[in-house]
Amino acid sequence: MNILVVNDDGYQADGLGILVRALAPFGNVYVSAPKDHQSAKSHAITIKSRIETFITEPIFGSTATLVVDGMPADATRLGLKVFNVDFDLVVSGINYGMNIAKDVLYSGTVAAALEAKVLGIDAIAISAPNTKLPYLYDETIKLMDEIIEAKLYEGPGILNINFPKETHARPKGVKITTMGKRMGHAEFVKSERPDIFHIKSSVINYLESDDSDVKAYDEGYISITPLLIDRTDHKWFKKIMSKESV
Repeated sequence: MNILVVNDDGYQADGLGILVRALAPFGNVYVSAPKDHQSAKSHAITIKSRIETFITEPIFGSTATLVVDGMPADATRLGLKVFNVDFDLVVSGINYGMNIAKDVLYSGTVAAALEAKVLGIDAIAISAPNTKLPYLYDETIKLMDEIIEAKLYEGPGILNINFPKETHARPKGVKITTMGKRMGHAEFVKSERPDIFHIKSSVINYLESDDSDVKAYDEGYISITPLLIDRTDHKWFKKIMSKESV
């Protein structure tokens, strides 16, 4: 099995190293990661300028490591292009910070996985509230073993995985979840200069369904949420079409 590992925290991130080591037993692991931290860059790609890349010392457990001076999705695109390999799977992460609920709209980690699926390769995104969690390596190996064995990653979209809140000593288990409602809120506060704003962040919580990724995260479970590329609201589409035909 040939696996490409990507991320948005940069090629020197702890989470990337953990993921590479955890995936090494399952096949040939290659790495393509941004040169610098690219969190919250979502699905941005470089289209009008050059992108510098260089091969660096392979991250332990990898066959080769490519550094990309670009966005997370760029790293996916270039990794699939530069390495002369037929990849079976792309895994993005492990991100420092959860990517649950509406986080996925802004996440470079999730976007890097989605870009792989756009290009026809099955993909998984993995995030944790903290990549220093003592259990992270062991639990990642166990989780990937189950996912790869069952080929759960094969589908029309990607799997978005989140480890639970770090107040839990260890995950209680795994839950298949839906995308929750919680969102990060940015309050723009004027500074002493009228053209500069300070950003104060907060979280807006909602009443979540029992199968949401937010609920699993809060209650100590690893969440696995299937996400689609197709954002068409098919129910709304049918509703509009029914009105058109009247």
